[in-house]
Amino acid sequence: MTRKIGLSMLVLVLTMGFAFTTMAADKKKIVVGDPKTKWASSKACRGYAPTYADSIARSLRTRIVETGAFRVVSREQLKKVLREHEMAMTGLSDPTTAKFTGQFLQADLVMATEVICHTDTVEFNILLLDVETAEFIWAKNYEMKNLKKTSRALKDIAKLLKKYAKTGKIGGDAGKTEAMMMIDSKALHDASEFIIRIVERSVPNASIEVKDVNTYSDTIKVKVRGRGAWPGTRFKVMRDDEEIGWLYLKKKGRGDVEAGTQDEISAFEEGDTGSSEEFVPKVAIGFIEDEDLENEKMVELFKEGLIKEMSEADRLEVADDGKIDKILNRMGSKTKKKSLAKLFKKGVDLLITGRFSGESGNRRIDFEVLSTLNGKRVTKIKYDSRL
Repeated sequence: MTRKIGLSMLVLVLTMGFAFTTMAADKKKIVVGDPKTKWASSKACRGYAPTYADSIARSLRTRIVETGAFRVVSREQLKKVLREHEMAMTGLSDPTTAKFTGQFLQADLVMATEVICHTDTVEFNILLLDVETAEFIWAKNYEMKNLKKTSRALKDIAKLLKKYAKTGKIGGDAGKTEAMMMIDSKALHDASEFIIRIVERSVPNASIEVKDVNTYSDTIKVKVRGRGAWPGTRFKVMRDDEEIGWLYLKKKGRGDVEAGTQDEISAFEEGDTGSSEEFVPKVAIGFIEDEDLENEKMVELFKEGLIKEMSEADRLEVADDGKIDKILNRMGSKTKKKSLAKLFKKGVDLLITGRFSGESGNRRIDFEVLSTLNGKRVTKIKYDSRL
């Protein structure tokens, strides 16, 4: 009995070992060379030595290994072959050299890379050669703000190679991941911070006193004290230190002004007082156009960054809701009163809309902040950005 169990276990181990060996053999073998560099003095590569390119290659090899989709030739193996034949690590962009190296190492694929530092940007080029056919089956150019963005390119490359190992097809991009390479993260933060500061300044510090409540005509008259209250400004109404509800201004003006409520109108009485001190406007990001470059990915990334920063603001609340997003998508570039009324009903107080103009790295932001109650401009935002 013991002998039978022992034989069974041996067969199982041998079978598993054979299966593992077969799976490993099915994976394509890839060679990755060190980048060929053109390290001219530039702002984009300032602070980095040319030897930094070696770390890019090491990181790329590691990321490809992590996909689990390839067998990756070690740098030491590659260096040994090239040294024996007096070839450079960066010479793999030549098809003849790449094919010879790949054949000698019994590899299926050879990847050549190139880093070029320009004045304001960095080019990172990729070439992938099929050893059997000696043809480059994939070439890709990444344009980045600076070398800090290289990690995003490597992440993208690994993702595309993994897809290639699975489907046999390679190409396309990684969408937002690739778009982020050309966005200056600090510039994005600075622009968002400026916008938030301007919107927060538009929140008034005002008070009201209820002068008349007419439940038959469904109207409330209030007297406004203080400056800056715009149509849609909300006031928390108190009576004898007890909260009664919230009123909002229907229009801007001096003296007695009409107010509205989403609470029961009968709850309010003449003499009640209210303050905007606790009013935290809910803000939605509407249509934003990239007027000159039509870079929709950049706009989406900017919106995402602005929403993230705004969610951490003290005096603003982000309108982050699926139903609100549907209304915004239907609106498109047109701020129709009907759509604004739907947003207001959903509790949205302000809508940011506008445009970018200018070239990448030197953009002009022209935004308007609108009251969803009537579509009138509450404030405008003008800002020069490096985005």
